[in-house]
Amino acid sequence: MKNGLGLIFATVIACGGSSGGSLNTAMNGTWAGTATLTISGEASQTLSGQLQVAVSGQNATFTGVCLDGSGAVTAHGSDNSASWSGSLVCPAVQFQCGPVVMTFQSASATLNGSTMNAQGAGNAAGCTLSKSFTISLAGTKQ
Repeated sequence: MKNGLGLIFATVIACGGSSGGSLNTAMNGTWAGTATLTISGEASQTLSGQLQVAVSGQNATFTGVCLDGSGAVTAHGSDNSASWSGSLVCPAVQFQCGPVVMTFQSASATLNGSTMNAQGAGNAAGCTLSKSFTISLAGTKQ
């Protein structure tokens, strides 16, 4: 399974808002590191994650949000933080029990020095279950 975050990262981001200044352009680039996926009631999984970020004013486009490396959202924010809420349905990914579709409903990202911390949350459906999930990435610029 190719790991986007992207996370979630998102991965990360299409509705929030900000009345402050622009996002820090240091957020631009590819961020990679360890991601942790937790599906409600299941053991957490550690994976390699990667997220691409392109900043323009108060918007940040995050690509590679889904676990298969697809998916993009546009977050809004200022300074070192951006957030998103909405619905991003990712392609099914194969887990041990079978295919699972993950739908992101919210995400955020914060640049803290040389580390990008991204989190995403939503619903995972498949394997005869539907449960909430969270995914987080602590990445460094590649």
